[in-house]
Amino acid sequence: MRNPIEKGHCGRQSGDGRRALAAIAGAVIALFGGVALASSGESSASESAAESSTSHPSASAASQSAVAQNTSRRPTGGLDARLADTLRAAGFSGRVEASLERRLGRELNPALSDLGRLLFFDVDGGLHDDNTCAGCHSPTAGMGDTQSIAIGVQNNGIVGPSRTGPRNQRRTPSVSNTAFYPKLMWNGRFSAPSGDPFDASLGFTFPAPEGTEAFPANDPVIDHLLIAQAFIPPTELVEVAGFTGTRGTIGPRFDAFDDGLGAACPAADTSGFRNEPIRQEVLERLNGNSRYRELFGAVFPEVAAGKAIEFSMFGRAIAEFEFSLVSANAPIDRFARGERDAMTRSQKRGALLFFGEAGCVGCHAVAGGSNEMFSDFEMHNIGVPQIAPFFGVGLGNVIFDGPYEEDDFGLEQVTTNPADRYKFRTSPLRNVAMQPTFFHNGAFTRLEDAIAHHLDVQASACGYDPITAGVDEDLTYVVAPANRVLSTLDPVLSRPTVLSARELADLVAFVRDGLLDPRAAPAELCKLIPEEVPSGKPLLEFEGCPTP
Repeated sequence: MRNPIEKGHCGRQSGDGRRALAAIAGAVIALFGGVALASSGESSASESAAESSTSHPSASAASQSAVAQNTSRRPTGGLDARLADTLRAAGFSGRVEASLERRLGRELNPALSDLGRLLFFDVDGGLHDDNTCAGCHSPTAGMGDTQSIAIGVQNNGIVGPSRTGPRNQRRTPSVSNTAFYPKLMWNGRFSAPSGDPFDASLGFTFPAPEGTEAFPANDPVIDHLLIAQAFIPPTELVEVAGFTGTRGTIGPRFDAFDDGLGAACPAADTSGFRNEPIRQEVLERLNGNSRYRELFGAVFPEVAAGKAIEFSMFGRAIAEFEFSLVSANAPIDRFARGERDAMTRSQKRGALLFFGEAGCVGCHAVAGGSNEMFSDFEMHNIGVPQIAPFFGVGLGNVIFDGPYEEDDFGLEQVTTNPADRYKFRTSPLRNVAMQPTFFHNGAFTRLEDAIAHHLDVQASACGYDPITAGVDEDLTYVVAPANRVLSTLDPVLSRPTVLSARELADLVAFVRDGLLDPRAAPAELCKLIPEEVPSGKPLLEFEGCPTP
């Protein structure tokens, strides 16, 4: 195996890149030499901590090359007034959370949500009996992944840094605030053609076998994208269904994953897929469980009257729980609603950079269909270093793309168009501070490095070292050459953006703290873990949460 750094080598830097890299010496003095970065009169402990967070001794080359000791920009006008004007111009109100029930056309149903919570934490919804939604959407990580690349079935029963097992292909995004997402998944393969997840007038679009027919226009039951999406995870072999019973049906390289544990996956139906047969197996479990029938019957009168539980009911329960996970009351929201002391001065300066000279809002949008989620929900190639696990039992259970199986082609997997290679959905940024890793593959483990990557993509990608980046050891061996992903880089990122050390610190403070709703912290989300689940099967162990 070639050295990852040699594989990522890109040759000579561009003129702009060399100039950005020339700023390292000055930046290092400011970041590592104890130089005070805050302006006079700003010495609060919280801002000092926020600004010093960029000075991690193992910060990436991109973090260092993206900052320079240039004179800070000092626009005129009061800070609060400028930020308030900027947010109004951007179409940001800070009131999106309050719109949830209005857009649903009803109040949330607590009983249905609690049923969804139990299903979310119960491994009984997965045929392999060892993973569930919460295994990859952890309350310790803002209801997102604890890993750089997800570990699904054949795990060790732990959710957190000590989780082991074969990796899938991507980092699992958070389900918090997904009620407002018009596209789901890193390649956007589950979407609302209307551009509004609350609008089912055009139905919902999924890959085969569901396609455009499973969730047709104006369905009175499946009236939100999250309800439709809940039909999919139980059918995913690598996530919760497992490979038991599949030997000889997928391909010889996958036969070794058939470990005989859990329940056997049923054969494919006439569509050529197992999705619906697996769903029927899950329903058989639910209908055979008296406690689940009681809980479903409490919210669906037809079940109480003796009718079988249907999968749309499962989907509605999961979605209702996810609706309850909306947490969009961060300092930026409170500021926009008039609470001027909700943000620190550093966060305010960072917000002005985000919406202004740093250009972040160009993709991390808030207006219109972005629903103030800090994403345009479009697909972009932003030059993220391509890392991958080895394929095999206990290592990885997805064959990656390319001749050396070291790439993730992203949107191209959906469209089959080579022009879409390496494109991924813009990551929404709310509560990003709760993520232990960043981008579709968790290639970075420090937020400041992820931000700096955007500021000088070529320097970051070409100098990428997975060990320095802090990813788990098993992901440090396979790193695809950076020149491939850089060859189709989104033009908006083709030139470096140079920030001063304080500006970078301010930008990090805004993204990390200004977008964080305290309800997304483990202290709150760990309370969601039930003491027991209706199946009676053991709960996963959540590192960092108290035992229920």
